Amino acid sequence: MTSSEPEQRRKDFRRWTFTIAAAIAAAALAHAQSYPARVVKIVSPFVPGGPGDLLPRAVAAGLSPLLGQPVIVENRPGAATIIAMQAVAKSPPDGYTLIFTSVSSFINLSAYKSLPYDPVGDFAPIALCFTTPLYLVVHPSLPANSVAELIALAKSRPGKLTFASGGTGTTAHLAGELFKSLAGVDMRHVPYKSAGPAMMDVMAAHVDLMFGSAGLS
Repeated sequence: MTSSEPEQRRKDFRRWTFTIAAAIAAAALAHAQSYPARVVKIVSPFVPGGPGDLLPRAVAAGLSPLLGQPVIVENRPGAATIIAMQAVAKSPPDGYTLIFTSVSSFINLSAYKSLPYDPVGDFAPIALCFTTPLYLVVHPSLPANSVAELIALAKSRPGKLTFASGGTGTTAHLAGELFKSLAGVDMRHVPYKSAGPAMMDVMAAHVDLMFGSAGLS
């Protein structure tokens, strides 16, 4: 990491928070309302304290002084963000309930036959706050020190190796399925309520491997 990268990230964060504040304030002005007049809630589909939960809390902390009202975070983890998305979709469309989610919320449209909400029609995008790569991680006890060795191991143990994810249809799950397809191997998927518990079980050797984000890895 270069010395300029932390400063650039701080600038990016300030730009994101200003963008979010301006967007939701503009929406309220369009309805001739004095916004915000009370607490604003950001729903997080991630478990409390996990890497995915840190970002909405950072955004909430930055938004509060800009909006002049408290901005709180409410955790609704589980079901590959479906629980959180459904809760927000059913809330009044008044700008007081937001969601800080991931691309998994929209992958669900293809991963599930039906959803209790319309991921396109029920939500209005405000800002893209971050992007992150995925890393392939394995437990140290697994006798594989490279991707090639992992593929060879998986082929020698068809259906025996397991890979974790934060839920069916998440990016980590799809990355694992893509890996299986490209490598021609058979591994069992183990879905969790969120990515944090999934990574903990990889570290505890309950699951063999996982495709995790930079915050987890």
